Amino acid sequence: MEPDYFIAILGPLKLFSLLSVIVAFTGVVVFALWPSKKKSFDEAARLPLNED
Repeated sequence: MEPDYFIAILGPLKLFSLLSVIVAFTGVVVFALWPSKKKSFDEAARLPLNED
């Protein structure tokens, strides 16, 4: 394989990886802020304060 081939695919790979990270980050934020998850996250936040 020629080095030009790797240079040619480097740009689209960088773009794809950037878009993948943006989509993953957005998915995590939406999951964490989804209204129906509030109760379970509040319960998890109180776990260290509960006595056994």
